[in-house]
Amino acid sequence: MQVSSSWPVLVLWTFVATVVCGCSTQEERKPVGEPRTSYAEMAAPASAPHYTLQPGDTAVKPVLDKQVSPVYPPTLVRPGAAPVTVVVQLVMDENGRVQAVHPQPGTADGPAHALFEAAVEQAVMQWTFTPMWVRHPRGDGTYEVTQKPFSLWYVFDFKMAGGKPVVESGRR
Repeated sequence: MQVSSSWPVLVLWTFVATVVCGCSTQEERKPVGEPRTSYAEMAAPASAPHYTLQPGDTAVKPVLDKQVSPVYPPTLVRPGAAPVTVVVQLVMDENGRVQAVHPQPGTADGPAHALFEAAVEQAVMQWTFTPMWVRHPRGDGTYEVTQKPFSLWYVFDFKMAGGKPVVESGRR
């Protein structure tokens, strides 16, 4: 794809920081649907692989486009139920569609572990993101623009609050 040099520079330094060093900024999101869900952002794991941008390259941060909230497994809704945390790595293709969900070992304990992971997987497989774009200058005033596959980590906390099931999630 050829783009003129007048193409607006869409550098999102928070994305570059996330891609290059695993940093992130706080992003406030409003609760969505039933059960109540809230969102908070966290830093990506230090061991996460990252793209390395070349001098002059710019990247456009992928944005969550469509989101479906996980449902607290109905068979496990009971007063006083212990909170359960599920951490997953989502792998998206170059078009921003979720291709794989990788639960991180040891993040959900107990016999109901599989039910919580299944609830997360069922929801996030429906998520879509805007593509991640990387723009590389060709040296003649034009740019090569490519979409790249990417992955993100999310944390889902299942808990009972006021006698109702609540699922809170945040990006890592």
